Amino acid sequence: MKIIITGATGFVGSEVVRQAIADEGITQAFVLTRKPLPEDLSKNTKLTIIEHKDFSTYPPELLAQLTGAEGCIWAIGGRATQFPDVETARKVSVDYTLAAAKAFTELASKLPEVKKKKGSRKFRFVFCSGKFAEWDQNKNLKMMRDTRLIKGQVEKGLFDIAEANKDTFDVWAVRPGGIVKKYAGVINALTANTSGFIAVDHLARAMLKIALNGHANRIIEANELLKI
Repeated sequence: MKIIITGATGFVGSEVVRQAIADEGITQAFVLTRKPLPEDLSKNTKLTIIEHKDFSTYPPELLAQLTGAEGCIWAIGGRATQFPDVETARKVSVDYTLAAAKAFTELASKLPEVKKKKGSRKFRFVFCSGKFAEWDQNKNLKMMRDTRLIKGQVEKGLFDIAEANKDTFDVWAVRPGGIVKKYAGVINALTANTSGFIAVDHLARAMLKIALNGHANRIIEANELLKI
């Protein structure tokens, strides 16, 4: 399978890249990135690294470079508090993600399997969301309000795009409760298994499995993620 990976210099995205290299089911990864990757990754022949400065737009020449991609692992975003302000968080998390999904529907429509038999193979978009993501933008939330509403807005927007392109485009949203470093030690590992947290390498492998095989549930909660 050929996939697109974003957020490749971040905590989750960089691990997705490493796990994609190790996964025999991934034959090629198109890595969209603003910054150079570490040298040990940049020279890997399985990766096609594409410098992309503006994640709000996907011109024809860029989509041409991504021809043949069958899915995307989207790992751009984070908590609202990690951004200078809520407006920036919303731009990066909502606007960039939905712009990409809309653009990738064009890639989906050109997959050879889809041309041969309508709906036989869909483009799989896997979004790294977060626990307690909230779709209702008017809901009064006391805990992590901005983050939960932004994640929920992205999820709803993605599923709306999937519904409008149901023959060619699928979406999954994974909701980790928290993400810990791999090899974080016994105590952290036990915490991960009891509180919905997940090790970053486990999360990366789970998202790749979903991209490869799909999953029965389109929204995958923290505890379910630990079983993939």
